[in-house]
Amino acid sequence: MTQQDFIAGLQEELEFDAQLENGTNLKDLDEWDSMAAMVLIGYVSNEFGVTLTDADLKNVTTVDSLIERIGADKFD
Repeated sequence: MTQQDFIAGLQEELEFDAQLENGTNLKDLDEWDSMAAMVLIGYVSNEFGVTLTDADLKNVTTVDSLIERIGADKFD
């Protein structure tokens, strides 16, 4: 999966109105809440087999930081 495919899939899963880009700060979006965090955890786990922890969610702010946490090497 490419990073762009991941971002598009994330956009679809989270059902955010705002267009997600690499520099988008997820926590600044009006739609960001605990339910969005749970959807994010599930999406990342299903697609990459990576389990995000509470500490990860606190440290991840932008889409880029999420990709870094997942591991850039997991993308095409």
